[in-house]
Amino acid sequence: MTAVQTLTAVYLAGVLLPCLVTALTIGRETSWGTMCKLLGRQVAFAVVFSLCLAWGGRWLS
Repeated sequence: MTAVQTLTAVYLAGVLLPCLVTALTIGRETSWGTMCKLLGRQVAFAVVFSLCLAWGGRWLS
């Protein structure tokens, strides 16, 4: 793995795993529909930013 790939993987794991625990708590406290909307938005933004990191790192190297 290159340094850019490692950075992208660590970022994605670091953003999504803690968010999953929070999402499950939100689902229990409010509703599962609300949790799914929040989690979907979080995943979408995390994937888009990870792609930006990967492409930007590839462009800079």
